[in-house]
Amino acid sequence: MEGTYEFDGAEVRALVEESRAAKERVMTEAQRLIAAGVDLGGDPAEWDGEVDHPGTGAPAGLWLMNDRGVYLRSNAGKRAADSVAYAAGYRSEGAVGGEPVCEFIDAAQLDPVREGDTLVIALTEQKVRMSLRRPG
Repeated sequence: MEGTYEFDGAEVRALVEESRAAKERVMTEAQRLIAAGVDLGGDPAEWDGEVDHPGTGAPAGLWLMNDRGVYLRSNAGKRAADSVAYAAGYRSEGAVGGEPVCEFIDAAQLDPVREGDTLVIALTEQKVRMSLRRPG
C-alpha cells in the first residue's frame, strides 16, 4: 500500500470528533496483541495464536485502511458504516496495494487538521508521514 494519499480536512475532523465522542473504542489487531502481552517482534513460534483481550479501550483515533479503496475511519465502537473519508482517487470496492493494512493514527496527531486543509499521508513499508496542505 505504499504511496501518497490525500484526505479532505473537514471529513478528517468529523471522524476525529466521532472517535472522541465514542463511549467505546476498538483496537486494531496490533493494538490488541500488544495489550495482551504479545511481542510483535518476537519469535512467532512462541505465540499460540490465542489472545485473551476484549479489543476495546483504545485511545481516540483513526484507522487508515485499504480493504475497500484507501480510507480513514474512526475507531468508535458504534459508528455508521458509511462514516469514512476516502483518499482522493482511491474509492473502490476492492483492496488497494496487496495485503490489507490497518494503521492506527492517534487523534492528538490530527488536532492541527482544519476544515479546508488537505491531510497528506505518505506511506512506505517502514514509515507513515503526515503533512498538511492549507489553502491559499
